[in-house]
Amino acid sequence: MATPAYFQQGRDTTISYPATVDGLTTRLIEAGEGDRVLFCLHGVGSRADRFVPAMPALADAGYRVIAMDFPGHGLAAKPADFGYRARDFAGFVAGVLDSLGLRDVTLLGTSLGGQVAATLACDRPDLVAELVMIGTMGVVAMNEADLVAPERVSDGSSEAVRAKLTFLVSSPTQVVDAWVREESQINSSAGAKVALHKSAEALNEDSVADLQTDRLHDVRPTIPILLVWGEKDQWTPLSMAYRCHEALPNAELRVMNACGHAPYFENPAQFAQIVDEFLSAQRGRKDLHSAAEGDA
Repeated sequence: MATPAYFQQGRDTTISYPATVDGLTTRLIEAGEGDRVLFCLHGVGSRADRFVPAMPALADAGYRVIAMDFPGHGLAAKPADFGYRARDFAGFVAGVLDSLGLRDVTLLGTSLGGQVAATLACDRPDLVAELVMIGTMGVVAMNEADLVAPERVSDGSSEAVRAKLTFLVSSPTQVVDAWVREESQINSSAGAKVALHKSAEALNEDSVADLQTDRLHDVRPTIPILLVWGEKDQWTPLSMAYRCHEALPNAELRVMNACGHAPYFENPAQFAQIVDEFLSAQRGRKDLHSAAEGDA
């Protein structure tokens, strides 16, 4: 039996289009419709379509799902003079959400994207209603041994890309040749090497020096947070999940078995179910609170 090409799953159910903020153009990928918006933020060296396999199930659950390429990544512009720090990405995401007229979205952020999501939630509370942080940075300091090698992230050669993708998922059989070729072509495009190298360098610094934990406690003490972790995550080990949960004790932690750093990619159906259960519970609490206020 042929190995499923996970990187292709869901592509026939999405649309993509450009968005431009402050002169920088990025790509948005979208599925579903309605007022409940999930806005997805990828990790360093990745891109929006890593979330695509989970989009059909999330759309079927009633969500409008949008994933975005960070500047310097995927099909977005790759200017040499962009900041490439979590705070810079957060400002850009805010601009995209403003341009789309979106408020009170649920941010889904993986790794670097989780740190960006937490930063934005504190900077612009009007934009963010809930956080889903997946194998996230920005909550507890990274161990030195787990820091990202910028040379590894920015190397667009087929050999380096295959090694990176194999490290990303729980089984090397998922890393098919077509995925390697696509990733290599994108990460070898003009400006990519410099942008990805800067992004990885900044992430290593910010994952220790620009943690958002205290800001979340101070600025957004009641924001609902779901932590999702792959049991076999090699980029941000599972031990980090428990440290994050200790730092954010009001958050909910869900561990996905037999998954690596991108569990929404490896088991999209289970990931969608976890997210929907979490958000449905939040809606139930809001409805009860509204009903209680109405009775008062």
